[in-house]
Amino acid sequence: MALPVHLLGQACEPPSDRELKMFDAAAQAIEVDDGPISNWLTIGAQRLVGYGLLRQRARDTVRICPPAAVLERIGAALTAPKGLGAGQLVEYQYQLAAQLPNPSDFVIGQIGKAAFNDSTQFSETFRAQDIRPLARSTLATFGVRAAPFREIALRQMSGDTPLGTGAAQVAAATQAPEARGKVLELFRAKLASVPASAAIPLDQRDRLLELAWAIYLSGDPDHSGRAAIHELMTRKVESRAPPFGVVEISPKRFCLVLERLGGQAAVARHQYCLDPKAPYEG
Repeated sequence: MALPVHLLGQACEPPSDRELKMFDAAAQAIEVDDGPISNWLTIGAQRLVGYGLLRQRARDTVRICPPAAVLERIGAALTAPKGLGAGQLVEYQYQLAAQLPNPSDFVIGQIGKAAFNDSTQFSETFRAQDIRPLARSTLATFGVRAAPFREIALRQMSGDTPLGTGAAQVAAATQAPEARGKVLELFRAKLASVPASAAIPLDQRDRLLELAWAIYLSGDPDHSGRAAIHELMTRKVESRAPPFGVVEISPKRFCLVLERLGGQAAVARHQYCLDPKAPYEG
């Protein structure tokens, strides 16, 4: 899916002294690697920060927040000719780049070229999966700094595929004048294509969620996008529920988008957003 990982609200805790040393070691490994071809140490360092450091607790695990100073050091080190490394980018590199407060133009260019590459960019984990939608959502992270890819994003935006909705996010984030209205048009058309009495099917649910994030990235100054999301949130959506198959539930994953747009007052209109027992769509 084309989801902006950096906006999904993962909770994390501050690092301990030991964990801080691990982040520092990762930053040092990236800083001393000055070649375009990454070595195993650099790869491991990027993976640690990209995928995140986890702390094992008695009953669960918790993600550890990378220190801002470490992220700034890594961003300053990932410049030409090295950047994120040679070869095809994979998931942990996108997740690393999305966290950087100061990505270089070179890194943004690497991600943009991968995002709009004509060839499939394969997942490191799921070999048949195309991760260009993830690349496009990551590119949208950089806002107007992704402007060199604005025109191709406008040409390729649609509500039919993750590639199209990922392009919509880039167009919206780069503040293309026509993008805001087009994103809302795509969202409303997709929602209207399902009868109000029916649950929204899995694939259309996912495209609508991706377009909802595009609405957020557009800024939604007149609240028209927010109103469209409110309309969707009165509906039911399909959700995978193994081993029972597919069930119909409330669209709880949209609550976070709505909260980012309108705060707690916006989500308070939908009680399931505030109910910890209400399940998320699978």
